[in-house]
Order: sequence, then C-alpha cells, then structure tokens
Amino acid sequence: LGEKCMSHFKFLSKNGSVNARPVYLFLKSMRSPSRDAFVKAIEACAEGKFVNLEAMVNERYAAFLREENDEAASNDCITEAYFLYQDWGAHAKALQLSKDHSFLKKLRRKKERSVFSSSHKTANSTVSTGSDDPASKKKMTFSFNSTLKQRKLVSVKSEKKK
Repeated sequence: LGEKCMSHFKFLSKNGSVNARPVYLFLKSMRSPSRDAFVKAIEACAEGKFVNLEAMVNERYAAFLREENDEAASNDCITEAYFLYQDWGAHAKALQLSKDHSFLKKLRRKKERSVFSSSHKTANSTVSTGSDDPASKKKMTFSFNSTLKQRKLVSVKSEKKK
C-alpha cells in the first residue's frame, strides 16, 4: 500500500500537482531516510504550507540526527517540530514532546509563525528560556529561511522596548 501511495504522489507531482510534491517527498524521506531526503521534504512542506507534515518530518529528522550522534541539530529539529505542532493545533503532541525533551519546557515563543502569510520565504519567532532573572534571560530567534534551506538559532543581544 505504501508503495502504491508513493507511486501515486510521484505521478501527481511529476504532472504538476503542487500539493502532491510535499506529500511525495515526505513519504520518500520516511522510506529512505537521509539528510538530503529530510531537508528536501522539510523545504517542500514549508513552501507548500503543510504545517502538519513539516512538523512530522522535523520530528523524524530529529530522531535520525540523534542516531547519527548530531545532538545539537537533533535538538534544533525537535524544537522546530514542537512549535510547528503548536501552530497546527496539535497541543497534545507538543506537550508530549516537551515531556520527552525537557529543554523544550524552558522555551517560550513570542510570535507565532503565520501559516497564512503571503510570503513563505522568511518568518521569524522569538523564544526565551522562561527565566524570571533578566540577567539570565536568553533570547533566541528562529530563522526559517526556505531559500537557503537552513534552520538556525541566532542569539539576540537586546530586545526593542515598546
């Protein structure tokens, strides 16, 4: 059945269905996991605004990276999956991830990524460690840049006061 689905979505994708490509690449990354397969699937899901599939493929990519002993990249992917599950409305799944990965409990996002924005090239979210001590607060910006196919954590030195 899985191979039939893969063939069907591959056929649709080759014939111009923009909605089939993210699904096909998602399935392909599950069948033959590799860094390249996961990056292509994540990129296609982000461009197609398939928040649900993007969350799932990020979670699977995190597990793959953990097996490859790339803990930092794995944590970045699981963090992205956590916020994508929240964006999608899968709060029970996000809660389960926060129980499985204690570092997620310390993160607070200031601004949600809009799944309805007309531009899918860049969206930013800010998170903090949740500490009440201003000296120990660490601000982070998640930069989602589909053009470069990268996911980065960037320290923010100061926050603009309103």
